[in-house]
Amino acid sequence: MTSSTYTGLLCTRFGHWSELALKQLPHQPLAPGQVRLRVRHAGVGFAVSLFVAGTYQRKPPLPFTPGTEAAGEVLEVAPDVTQLQPGQRVMAALDWGAFAEEAVIAADTVYPLPDAVPLAKAAALPITYGTTWAALQWRAALQAGETLLVHGAAGALGMAAVHIGRLMGAQVIATASTPEKRAAALALGAHHALAGDAETLAAAVKAVCPRGADVVFDPVGGALFDASLRCTAPEARILSIGYASGTIPSAPANLLLVKNLSVIGFNYGYYIGWGLTDERRRYAPKVQALVAKLLANVAEGRMALPQTQHFPLADWHAALDTTLSRRAIGKVIIDL
Repeated sequence: MTSSTYTGLLCTRFGHWSELALKQLPHQPLAPGQVRLRVRHAGVGFAVSLFVAGTYQRKPPLPFTPGTEAAGEVLEVAPDVTQLQPGQRVMAALDWGAFAEEAVIAADTVYPLPDAVPLAKAAALPITYGTTWAALQWRAALQAGETLLVHGAAGALGMAAVHIGRLMGAQVIATASTPEKRAAALALGAHHALAGDAETLAAAVKAVCPRGADVVFDPVGGALFDASLRCTAPEARILSIGYASGTIPSAPANLLLVKNLSVIGFNYGYYIGWGLTDERRRYAPKVQALVAKLLANVAEGRMALPQTQHFPLADWHAALDTTLSRRAIGKVIIDL
């Protein structure tokens, strides 16, 4: 007989992520447009601490299970869901709920996996790589032959930017905080790896690319954002993706004017239902086409599989700490 419960992490009140606890949770009913997923692997993102603290721009209803990226098999579909079938291997972008053996999610953000893409790696793709591909293509319009400067290049988003930037034909300059992380960025495919030091950044970038970077991919913010303004080419585009440094920067308008720079905010959540209004149905065809292209490039070997670090669900604390302390190289995955 199938158990009436499943194991998952539960947040019962907003606070510090270390206060989460493993619990036995009851199965949730399916609503129209939803899918029940057997989660095998879940990606750990930097924003998990914000969700649990209740400070993300979209606040989950309590109690809730964190986690926004998952891979596994479809267990059940609502009667109106026709594009997915039970038993299908998929990856998914969730509002929350991935850190559990089972999740009920909107079918619009569930994506079938090619046989060549392993489940354990797929959990790193739906939001991390979706964010990066969409930012570089939709917003920055990165072109072959341009120079892409990637901050935090050994982290999950930075790794994705290195992979996708190379695929798009860019020269990739990576920054990272330690020699180990810089070596990892080079192994991922970066052409150059520089110290993530705001004081030396401009000179270091100009030494390898005198004209400056055409596109900056910045999930770090803080002083690195400020330094990026001084090592860009004319008409460069700076993608503001996140603020792992803990400091939200601001751009002096005179520098934007003098160099014809564009600072572009990018929130992938807007396209997958995390905005002030839920726009996922409106953007589902566009997002699904992007994800299909991403998966085809991975499956056919044109882009490398993501580098991942794995932890069992019982070691969830170590998994989250590795990500949130910025020690991770690549993407941290919880195996269920």
